[in-house]
Amino acid sequence: MAWRARVAALLFALLVAALAGLVVAFAISARGANRQFTQASLSERQAAVVARIVALAPAGQGPALERALADYRALVAEEVGLARGPTLTREQIRADALVQLARTPGAQMRLEALARTIDGQENGELQAGRRALARAGQRSMVLAGLLAAVALACAACGAWLLWRSNRALAAMVQARTARIAAVDASRRLFFAKVSHELRTPVAAVRSAAEVALDQPDADPHLLRETLGHIVAQAGFLTHRIDELLGLAAADDGRLALASAPFDLGKVVTEAVAAARPYAASVDVAMALAAPAHPLPMMGDARWLRQALLAVIENGIKFSPMDSALGVTLMPADGVAEVVIHDRGPGVMEAELPRIFDAYYQTHEGQQRGGSGLGLALARWVAERHGGSVQAANQPDGGCAIRFRLPLQDGAA
Repeated sequence: MAWRARVAALLFALLVAALAGLVVAFAISARGANRQFTQASLSERQAAVVARIVALAPAGQGPALERALADYRALVAEEVGLARGPTLTREQIRADALVQLARTPGAQMRLEALARTIDGQENGELQAGRRALARAGQRSMVLAGLLAAVALACAACGAWLLWRSNRALAAMVQARTARIAAVDASRRLFFAKVSHELRTPVAAVRSAAEVALDQPDADPHLLRETLGHIVAQAGFLTHRIDELLGLAAADDGRLALASAPFDLGKVVTEAVAAARPYAASVDVAMALAAPAHPLPMMGDARWLRQALLAVIENGIKFSPMDSALGVTLMPADGVAEVVIHDRGPGVMEAELPRIFDAYYQTHEGQQRGGSGLGLALARWVAERHGGSVQAANQPDGGCAIRFRLPLQDGAA
């Protein structure tokens, strides 16, 4: 379609150029036709005056003949001025000869003969001028027809270009309207998911606080346990808020990850430590297996820790009580693998490729709550570090999320 538009634009430009050329040609032709008409009119008037001179010549010199000769000389001068400027021409010479013969006694015969000769020539010029005027009129008509045809073609081509531009503009407006509608729907879904995601830990914090307040003489050990649950839920709430803000900024392209060296083993250990209070509050044990030596990596330690924490807490949420969630860090050939595996119900095979999409939740995930943003943030952060993240069901049950992250050169 683009080449058609370019061809149409080129054709339109050529038609406009042709139209301009025809306008110039028509103006020149009209000017020539006007000149031919003026010359033909002068020839006709000259022929009429010469006919008067022929009729008056036999009577000899007189006032009528003098007026006729003066009129003829004036018309000849006008013709010379129209044709080549004030120069002496053959017609001026003949006009002077007529005047001289009219003033010469006994030259009536010669005057009449010269007048008849001039009369014949003027009639010939009159016929030639009429033919030239007719040809100029024909040329003007042809040019006018061509001018009208090219003008219509320009109008048609311009109308097609305008229609196509309007169609493209309408399609662009429709696409933008659909995009705005999709953004609005996404925004509504975002707020709905966020409100549901944040409501659960807030309700847990409030419930634990109310239970503690209802027992003013409660055992200090029980109060300490209650405060531990409140801290765990508050930590979970803080992590979710960080994820939501981070993912929202990432979607807009405003989140710039830092690039600095850090120890991947330390980041994994910190993520596991941050998730332990929440795991303890739901009776899920955590097991970490990682090498003791540092694993240097370039990137943003804060956001990578947040991504790992999102996946760990997602695994805790799906883990049954009194089960264990394992986190394993394994370096090999310049790449580190971080595997987070739970003992939950797993994920249907058809849903595995989609669990990293923003807002997507499995049926089990919808029942357990959540915004569907944590795994999306994890994939975004992993890809920005030059790595990847995948999910797979385990043969012995549960789901394993596997990060593959590049280590610095020389790290093993």
